[in-house]
Amino acid sequence: MPPHIVKVPKAPRSSFNMHRPLSKNTLLLNQVQHFKELEAKIPDEDCGDIPREPIETEAQASEYIKKMTDLLHRRGGAHPKKVEKAT
Repeated sequence: MPPHIVKVPKAPRSSFNMHRPLSKNTLLLNQVQHFKELEAKIPDEDCGDIPREPIETEAQASEYIKKMTDLLHRRGGAHPKKVEKAT
């Protein structure tokens, strides 16, 4: 095997539990929190299909992350419009 290829073992089926509370999965919890910060900077009219209810399980986090990732890709990484300061 070439030295630049890293073998990644397959995750066990038990690693995803759609009913597990999000608070028990720090990695997903942090990702949701980062996306929530980004979501707050996006105009409401662009966030039409993003779930607004509280995210409490891994299944809800998975759906939210999927929809936010899709939204960010559609936006093409565009920077927010600059707003002039009021005088």
